[in-house]
Amino acid sequence: MEYQNPQVPEGINVSKQHPLKEFAWMLATVGAITLAVVLLLSLLAGWLVKFVPFSVEQQLASQVIQQLPPSASGPNHLQVETYLQQLADKLVANAPLPEGMTITVHYVDDSTVNAAATLGGHVLMYRGLLEKLPNENALAMVMAHEIAHVRHRDPMMSLGRGVVVTTALAALSGFSDTQLSGWVVGFSGNLTLLKFSRDQEHAADENGLLAVHATYGHTGGSEQLFEVLAQAHGDREAWATFLATHPLGDERIAALVEQAQRNGWQQSGPLTPLPEFVRQL
Repeated sequence: MEYQNPQVPEGINVSKQHPLKEFAWMLATVGAITLAVVLLLSLLAGWLVKFVPFSVEQQLASQVIQQLPPSASGPNHLQVETYLQQLADKLVANAPLPEGMTITVHYVDDSTVNAAATLGGHVLMYRGLLEKLPNENALAMVMAHEIAHVRHRDPMMSLGRGVVVTTALAALSGFSDTQLSGWVVGFSGNLTLLKFSRDQEHAADENGLLAVHATYGHTGGSEQLFEVLAQAHGDREAWATFLATHPLGDERIAALVEQAQRNGWQQSGPLTPLPEFVRQL
């Protein structure tokens, strides 16, 4: 066999495209694949966490619950918090939660116009919101809404998705193992910053209105919650804080009206006044 050494044609390994253009395409492709993988893992994590026992969620919450304000910093604080807990218990009695799931209400003496549900069945109710509500029925709508988030395991789903996305972004950013661990732990610790999707908010509205109707025999007062928040629009800080976790809109209020009409529920009835110690906050 005779050895041959043919001459390689000129330009056989040379791209016809500009190197920077090829690099941009490669970068875009890698970015798109990475984004798709992160989104897929995020959705998968959100779906899987629904199968995590609630007792495990409570144990997880207990490790970071220390960041919440003290439960009873004074007599008035304890009185308000006890009333809020009793209201939550009444709503749960009329719209039972799955076995083993419990609600613990924390009154937060802060001007923030907000309420939040977080891991382990913990619900935070801020003084700023209580000060603006006209009656117990509007308060019950907020409370039932947050309880519905717990029922649907929304905080756990949000945490699962958030940890996946945060971990992926941190890893891609080249953070060290120590920095990455700190970032993930920090995200997990921000219990009150868990975000829910618009669909989760609408589902919580529906379940909340059901609990309000089951408790009071009508849905009157529920819409006043949103009217109060609309009036607070002038207070940019308060409005922005609530919007951060509870997207609002006329269609959301209309959805509640439609739900009541569809089920033949009374949309008006006697409104229960707030206790004097709450009205004087």
